[in-house]
Amino acid sequence: MLKLRSFRTQLLLLFIGLLSSVLVAVFIAVNQANEANARRHLEESLQITARSFQQTLAARQRILFDKARLLSGDFAFKKVVATQDHATIVSALENHRLRVKATVMMLADLDGVLIADTLHPEQHQQAWSLQGLQKIAMENGKAGGIQLFNGTPYQLVLTPLYTPEPSAWIAIGFKITDRLTQRQAQQTHSDVSLFYQQQDENWSLLASTLQPEQQNDLLKQLQQQAITSLSTTTNVNDIFLQKEAYLSMVLPIQGAGEGQTLVVLQRSLAKALKPYLRLRTIMLLLFGLALLFSIVSAVLMARSMSRPLEALTKTVQHITTGNYHQAPPLQRHDELGILSKAVNQMSQGLQERDQVRNLLGKVVSPEIANELLSKRIELGGEERQATILFSDIRQFTNLCEGRNPKDILQLLNRYLSQMSVAIEQYDGVIDKYIGDAIMALFDLPVKQDNAAEHAVFAAIAMSTALARLNADLLKENQSLIRIGIGINSGKVVAGNMGSPDRLNYTVIGDSVNLAARLEGLTKYFGVGIIVSEATKDQCEQLRFRALGRVQVKGKQEVVNIFEPLTPATLSIEQESYLQQHQQALDYFYQQRWSSAHRLFQHLQNLAPDFNQAEDVILYQLYLNNIAVYKEKVLPENWQGELSADCFS
Repeated sequence: MLKLRSFRTQLLLLFIGLLSSVLVAVFIAVNQANEANARRHLEESLQITARSFQQTLAARQRILFDKARLLSGDFAFKKVVATQDHATIVSALENHRLRVKATVMMLADLDGVLIADTLHPEQHQQAWSLQGLQKIAMENGKAGGIQLFNGTPYQLVLTPLYTPEPSAWIAIGFKITDRLTQRQAQQTHSDVSLFYQQQDENWSLLASTLQPEQQNDLLKQLQQQAITSLSTTTNVNDIFLQKEAYLSMVLPIQGAGEGQTLVVLQRSLAKALKPYLRLRTIMLLLFGLALLFSIVSAVLMARSMSRPLEALTKTVQHITTGNYHQAPPLQRHDELGILSKAVNQMSQGLQERDQVRNLLGKVVSPEIANELLSKRIELGGEERQATILFSDIRQFTNLCEGRNPKDILQLLNRYLSQMSVAIEQYDGVIDKYIGDAIMALFDLPVKQDNAAEHAVFAAIAMSTALARLNADLLKENQSLIRIGIGINSGKVVAGNMGSPDRLNYTVIGDSVNLAARLEGLTKYFGVGIIVSEATKDQCEQLRFRALGRVQVKGKQEVVNIFEPLTPATLSIEQESYLQQHQQALDYFYQQRWSSAHRLFQHLQNLAPDFNQAEDVILYQLYLNNIAVYKEKVLPENWQGELSADCFS
């Protein structure tokens, strides 16, 4: 008996030794794999960040070249330059700078003598500071780069002014701010630092997302030439900032003249390894528990425990796959019996929860269903920023006239289904259907990035989907559907509205009302989509056409309204058409009724040639307003808003 116990003890010790060796080997292998994986992930992230940053600078440069070319081809500007009057040229440059939203514009003759500078309007007839950029432009026809003015960095492009031969140089640029690096950091989760060196001077930090102490440490290493050699490769290297390792990539950026620019992209290795360190701690704990459990199990567990555990395991596995079929409870009075009953109760509860979620998800949007299920159901709301989209079918009553109610419902469901797909494609949440109208939310209840842009893209997708639906209706000899869409961004109150017994998750507020008002204005302006200025200012990837100023019901201040342009890239003729449109609006705001009437009439005649047939309605609206306004004396506080009489 003693020999048998000794043999069992030896077997137990051998089992524990083998298990310990396996656990240690697994721990070491997993730890090494985690660190290698973290480094590989960071290297891939930095490569992506590098491409993203270079693409961003390239896109900004293309925009600047487009804006410079636009001015270079402007006949009116060439006439201003021909006057050689410094004040007039500065004024023209400043006007164009504001119009294209640039930060600086300069004009110099072919010898590099400054003619005008919007940053320093008083300076002229002196050598300008873009000689290096000018040399590149003389070889390539144009040039772009980064240069400091008074310690402030600017991304610049240089193109010639043709009259029709090159007669001067036009420079236009954007100011480089922390926003450039911060946006890259937000998009790629990498720290971005931008440095500049003028000839043999010390390096200057232009922008960075690092902490101040880390910025100083990185700048110090750059001054000591510790990392400039890394800029000749695209490899990822370790740089220590405040004794913390950062995987870093140093990229040279084309500068202006004799200056040079470097961008340093970094990811903290410690932060990347943090989840792995937590995993290592958990693994140590689990390995210890597993070892202890193995020892205790080898001594105390009996075979009678295995079968009920297997049955419970199968039941839980079925639950994880969504199969809530309840197994017969174990006929035991110990913990396993209690656990068996608890598992069956959990299965029943999960089944009921999924039934409620599925039913609720068919009544409201899934996002709203999750919002309601994840919080305590009670009346009240919270103030949030959101973008609201309203759409409505025009003359729906006439569309329904003489139709069978069943056919109307079928058509409406067909229309709403396609519109819903377009909205949800851009992460929109449908708050409610109001007959033939749709109210959709962006940035609610789930927080979103670029919510305003998503709303405008969704509206464009709705218009595209409607065109396809109308093509099908035309084949079926049915009446076509026309809709109007209004979009506004601002503060709303979001939450559960109604009574304690019957409530609805929705949003209310002045911003919601304005979106609905904008939708109603579409029929008067002859356009399909109208957005507010608040929405337009948040859409950096889109172009818009100003429609005018209105004073909507319920608001004292005048509202600027816009129409998104699709596509955003226009031909030269379309750009000219758009410029004339803006010029006509300017005449209207300046109360130059004759000039405005003549240009609006001209645009109304041109509209069909540019596939803008609906613009006839828009320009007729302005012609009607001019007829009303020129016969009366307008108040001093008139801000260019259209007459309310024209919307009745």
